[in-house]
Amino acid sequence: DPDNARADATISVVVVPTDAPEAAITNPLEDGVYYANEIITFSGTISDAEDAPTDLTAYWTSSVDGDLTAVDALPNSDGEIVGYGNLSEGQHVIELHVEDTSGKINKDSLVIDVSPANSVPTCEITQPATNNAGAEGDMVTFIGLAEDADIPSNQLTVTWSSDKDGELGTSTPNASGGVTFPYDGLSLNTHVVSMTVIDDVGEECVADIVYTVGSPPTITLTEPLSGGTYNEGDSITFVADVADSEDAAGALSIEWSSSVDGVFSTQQAASNGTAQFNISTLSYGSHDITVTVTDTTGLYAEALTQFNINGVPTQPTVVITPNPATSSDTLTANATGSTDPEGSPVTYTYDWLLNGSSSGFSGPTLASSATTRGDNWTVRATPSDGTTTGPFAEDVVTIANEAPVVSSVSVSPSNPSPQDDLTCSYSASDADGDSVSIEFQWTMGGNTLSSTTDVLEGPFQQGDVLTCTVTPYDGTDYGTPVSASATISNTVPVISALTVTPAVVYTDDMIQATVSATDADGDTLSYTFDWFVDDGSGFANVQSTSGSVTDSLDGVFSFDKDDSVYVTATVSDGSSVATQTSSTIIVQNTAPSAFNVLITPADPVAGQDDLECIAQGNDIDGDTINFTYAWELNGGSTTYTSTIISTTNIADGDIWECIVTPDDGTDTGPTNSATVTVGADVEGATGLAWCASAGAGVDPTGNEFTTCLSETGVAGEESTDPSSYTLQPGSVFVFSPE
Repeated sequence: DPDNARADATISVVVVPTDAPEAAITNPLEDGVYYANEIITFSGTISDAEDAPTDLTAYWTSSVDGDLTAVDALPNSDGEIVGYGNLSEGQHVIELHVEDTSGKINKDSLVIDVSPANSVPTCEITQPATNNAGAEGDMVTFIGLAEDADIPSNQLTVTWSSDKDGELGTSTPNASGGVTFPYDGLSLNTHVVSMTVIDDVGEECVADIVYTVGSPPTITLTEPLSGGTYNEGDSITFVADVADSEDAAGALSIEWSSSVDGVFSTQQAASNGTAQFNISTLSYGSHDITVTVTDTTGLYAEALTQFNINGVPTQPTVVITPNPATSSDTLTANATGSTDPEGSPVTYTYDWLLNGSSSGFSGPTLASSATTRGDNWTVRATPSDGTTTGPFAEDVVTIANEAPVVSSVSVSPSNPSPQDDLTCSYSASDADGDSVSIEFQWTMGGNTLSSTTDVLEGPFQQGDVLTCTVTPYDGTDYGTPVSASATISNTVPVISALTVTPAVVYTDDMIQATVSATDADGDTLSYTFDWFVDDGSGFANVQSTSGSVTDSLDGVFSFDKDDSVYVTATVSDGSSVATQTSSTIIVQNTAPSAFNVLITPADPVAGQDDLECIAQGNDIDGDTINFTYAWELNGGSTTYTSTIISTTNIADGDIWECIVTPDDGTDTGPTNSATVTVGADVEGATGLAWCASAGAGVDPTGNEFTTCLSETGVAGEESTDPSSYTLQPGSVFVFSPE
């Protein structure tokens, strides 16, 4: 109050929170199938912990179509909501919203796909064909196709029915739409069989065929018997008996069919029911024969048989060789060209006819001993495929006179000299037994000589070629001339020896070859030497020399260690040659050498200088040289083997000798040595380094120098002048007054 006095009154209030309502969609379903032109059921349940369901507010929405105001969303006392409506084509997010009296809201949602307007299913009966027929009690398998653009085929319902017998049963299509319905209960009648296909929303498709159930005819095939074999062109008899309980035998149609030739006859039955005919034109091969009898209602019966028709091989071509032929010829017949229709191998038989009559000889050959001049021989070749034979073919040959034959001609002696007479010898015969006469003809260099006998007298010139030609005659025909020749020959030189020295050869050796030869005709001889060397890559001709009986090969230019060497000597008299080849020589290893052995310094001082042994070596083979060193002191051996003797091991007055042995890896060469006396500057001793002068010169800076005759690094100590010229002395000589 105005005096700041106060009084309080207090109460406690508890505010209890309320829960949000709950919503659950029970339809549509996420995996359901829905169409834009079909009513969709919307259902769900709503609830709230505080409010009664009827006090709640609910509504439906779609992500595509917005608020679904047309769909009833009023709950019953149990909170159930049921409404109906359409959705447009597409994918929808469907939501059920709920709000309680306190303003709290909640929702449930799901995603569904709405397809375009539902399509009517399609259907077709593919078997049996319409107007087909069957016997009463036969199992008929109805096959069809049922498809729907909106749902899988196996979700369609298929019902089969007959206009006479009513509903027959149902089928379920497979995933590809195939429908199969076997049924054996159709009554005797002509039926309209229907296949009715219904989709998930009741749309349907109906397909119909006409099928007749009746009594089929009967047939018995009596000829030909099954399993028989006929040859191509044979006349084959076919016989069948037919009957039908409704139709006369003459009203039944019959079709005769082969698996090879197709329909080959429509021969019908006589009034007694027997159909019979003969045919010889069926093709070769294995025939499965089907005879089909059909009554006027389309019912039919079949009879089967099987037989083989063997194809006949074709006519061959046959040839007799040789033609013309003589009585010494073996006649050979060769038939070719026959083929068997089935591809079987074809063989031939041969029959020989003499002057038109059978001779009794068969086979593809006729020996010459069976023929005589003037005979007419015919060969008849008949082809066979192992089952039957085909048409034969013939060839004819007449045995003609056989000319006489000279089997050999020779001229003796075989190597005549200019002074020899020549004799022509021969051997002749006649297959027909006729007497043979001989004509001789001698020629030289294409010119015919006057002699017509078997002897031609000399003398002749060396190199002349004389030919004797022998021609036989049997009184009817001349035989083929046969010739033989002889050459007035030169005597070939004879090599009596080929000597090669030395027997053992080293690199840089000179190899000498000497040949000894004679000529019986006394002709002047010429000599050629061909030298061959193999360095590991094969023999090659490295030198060819013509001239005297002796020739040499220089190893400096032509061969090295391990090479193989041989020589071929050729001796010619101007007309012919003789050759001889030496044995192969292997070039041996040459031992190395050591030279310019020096001990430095030349005047060593004990306690000051080490002794160093220097040596140079040479190996003609170009091998790498290794040196071994041995030291002697005052004439006695030591154990020192290195190139240096330490100054601690020398004393004034010692006489040291360095002995050097060269080794090329194969052989050791001769030793070489050098000697030095320690304390060489003792009274009376002098020492200088000398070289053999090769000339003097002045370098660009004016320094004079003298060149030495020696190989690089031979001996002495090198020095360098102010212009960087290196001066190298030559051989060094150490001397003393003694």
